[in-house]
Amino acid sequence: MGKYLITGRQGSGKTTAIKELSARGFTAYDTDEIPDVTKLQSIETGEAIAWPKVSVDWTKYAWNWQVDALEQLLDSDENVFIGAITSNQEKYYPLFDKIFALILSPDNLRIRLNQHEHESHHLPGQIDRWVAQHEVKQQRFINAGAVGIDANVAVASVVDQIILHVNSN
Repeated sequence: MGKYLITGRQGSGKTTAIKELSARGFTAYDTDEIPDVTKLQSIETGEAIAWPKVSVDWTKYAWNWQVDALEQLLDSDENVFIGAITSNQEKYYPLFDKIFALILSPDNLRIRLNQHEHESHHLPGQIDRWVAQHEVKQQRFINAGAVGIDANVAVASVVDQIILHVNSN
């Protein structure tokens, strides 16, 4: 069966889509929630570190998949959906049959980030920085071959779009 990545910017709805897929009976994982699959690591040493209480300096740290753990999640005879945005995900795109990028308008991104539970999203100026970079960052997913999924709609419609693409293969 197929292996699918659902990616997108912070606040695009990856976690919500994974929960909806799971509720519909699909094998679906949010790798942010599985410590052995994704770790915050020093870029210089590769050493895993604890999440800092203040903002993460992304020039020093990376949010990385651990390939052995990721491959274990994908080792299934069923369709498997992975929801994530990681620093090293492009390296592992070949593990997936299809990549879906949740595409969101800058206005909706701002609204969702303002409602997001992660404390780091509410540091001074953080949301403004993400929104300013939003269009360029989203385009990177499409340029890498991801199928764009309109995430400006209800999660049921987002998941319906994904399933339609999966079933069209």
